Amino acid sequence: MNIAPLLFFIQLLWSIPNLPIFKTANASRFEVRSLPDSPALPANWAGRLPVPGRKDGNEVFFWLFEAENKAYDDTFIIWFNGGPGCSSIVGLTGGNGPISFVGNSIVLERNPYSWTQLGHVLYVDQPVGTGFSTASVPYPVTNNEMVTADFVDWLNGFFTYFPHLQSKKIHLMGESYAGIYIPYFTAALMESNTTHPLDIRSMSLGDGSWGNAAAMSSVAMGAYMRSQTTALKLPKDILAAFDAADQTCGFDYVLAEAQVYPPQGKIHIPGNPENFNYRRRRRDMTDVLNASCSISPRTVAEVNESIFNSTCYGPCATYSTAMDYVDTASAAGTGIPCFDVYDIHHDCSTVNSLALMAEYFSRADVQDALHVSGSGTYSACNSTILGTLLGAPSVVPPAYSILPALVTEYNVSLHIYNGEWDMLLNHIGTELSIQNMTWRGAQGFLTKPQQLFYVDDAKPVQSVDGSRSGGRNARAKVAGHWAEERGVSYHLFREAGHSVFANKPREMFAYVRDVVVGTKRV
Repeated sequence: MNIAPLLFFIQLLWSIPNLPIFKTANASRFEVRSLPDSPALPANWAGRLPVPGRKDGNEVFFWLFEAENKAYDDTFIIWFNGGPGCSSIVGLTGGNGPISFVGNSIVLERNPYSWTQLGHVLYVDQPVGTGFSTASVPYPVTNNEMVTADFVDWLNGFFTYFPHLQSKKIHLMGESYAGIYIPYFTAALMESNTTHPLDIRSMSLGDGSWGNAAAMSSVAMGAYMRSQTTALKLPKDILAAFDAADQTCGFDYVLAEAQVYPPQGKIHIPGNPENFNYRRRRRDMTDVLNASCSISPRTVAEVNESIFNSTCYGPCATYSTAMDYVDTASAAGTGIPCFDVYDIHHDCSTVNSLALMAEYFSRADVQDALHVSGSGTYSACNSTILGTLLGAPSVVPPAYSILPALVTEYNVSLHIYNGEWDMLLNHIGTELSIQNMTWRGAQGFLTKPQQLFYVDDAKPVQSVDGSRSGGRNARAKVAGHWAEERGVSYHLFREAGHSVFANKPREMFAYVRDVVVGTKRV
C-alpha cells in the first residue's frame, strides 16, 4: 500500500492552520456547552493554557466568544481589566459581555449591549494568578517586562488553538491599569510577530493610567474637586485649602497651560509630587506605607499637614490627602455614605458586583462548565499581584514614547475615554496628559474637545448642512463630548465612573461600534 498520498494530505492539513478541522481538533476540549443559571450563550470556549517558558503551574485563563453577527466576523476584540491583578470577567459580566447578573442575585441574564454582536471577543485573566489563572509560589512575575513577555508568549500559544483569529482585525481594549498593559503589549506584538504579523488596528484605554503618574493624580486633584464640589460634599474652607495648595505647588499654572489649544510647548510637571509610582494609597494599605502617619484629616490644619508635611506621602500630596479626607468624612457621616473613589455617585445602596462574582464563580458546577474544576474560592482581584507590580520599579509611562510611536509609526489608532465621576483616575488628569503628548508631528489636540456625542451615536458625522447625525433628532440624549485628531480620539462620558461599561453599557456599545470598530453595519 502506498501511504505517501495519505502522509502528504496530513502534512497539508497541519500546514494550513486556518482550516476549520484544525480549529475543531484542537479547541474542542475548551468548548462551554452551557453555564448554570444562565441563558443560552453565543458559541464560546474557556479554560487555561500554560505560559510557554514558565514552570508548571503558571497558566492563564481565557474565555472566548464567537461573533454573533457575521457582518463583524473580521473583528477580534481582546479585553483586559486592570488592577493590576483584576479578572477580565469583571468586564464580561459587568456590562460588555453577553451575560450580566440580575439585580443583586447570582442569576444571569443576556446583556442586549454585548460586544459579541460587534466581533469575536476574548477575555484574558492575566498576569498569572489573576482570577482563574494560576501561578507558582513564590509569585513569579515581578515587573512589567515579565508581564509583557508572558502575555506575548501566551497569545502565540493561544493562536495555535484558535488560528482563524490570527488574521482578524485586532482591537485591544481595557480599563485602569490596562492603560499600561495595552500599549506595552501592542508594542511587543508589533515587534515580535514578523512571520505571521498581526493586524492590530486600535488600542482603547478607559480611565487608564497611561500618562505621567503625578499629572494624572496630584496635579489634577484640586481642579477635579472644584468641579465636583457638590457631589463630594466639600466644605468651603476645605476646598479653599486645596485651592491654596494648587497655587503653592504650581498645579494651577500647569492646568492653565493645558487649557491652551493648541499647546504652546511641553507642559512641565513640577517636581515629583507624592513621589508617585502609580501607587494607589488607600486606608487598607497603611501598614504597607507607614502605620504611624495620620490618614484621617478632618480640619483645614490637618489637611494642610497631610498635603505638605506628611510622613507618608512626600511633598504636595493633594491626591492622597483628598482620598483620605473624603474617606474620613464618609466614615464620620458628614460626607458621601459608603464613598466609592471609583464612582463618586455610588452610595450604600450600590450593588457589590465583585461579591456576586465571588459567590457565582466559586460554585463547583460553574467551574466545571468553564473547565477550571477545583479552583476553590474565586477572587476577582489578587492583592499579591497588586502589591508586587505597584511596588516594582517605575514603569515608563506609555505616553512618553510608546503610544506616540504606535500611532505615528505603526498607524495604530488610539482611543482614550473617561467617566466624569471617576475620582481615582479623573478626566482632568487624562486631558492634561493628552495635551502633553506628541504624535504625528504635533503636541496635543489643536482644538478643545467639546463636540457632543450621543447615546446611540458615539461619532456623529458632520453633514453638508453643518448638522450632526446624532443631533438631527431633537430627543437624542447627549452622552458626553469628544474630539479626534491625527489618529487619536478622546471621549468623556457623562454620569459614568471608573468602569464606563458598567454605568453606560448602551453608550459603550455605540462607542465600540462607531469609534473602535469604526463602521456601522447591518
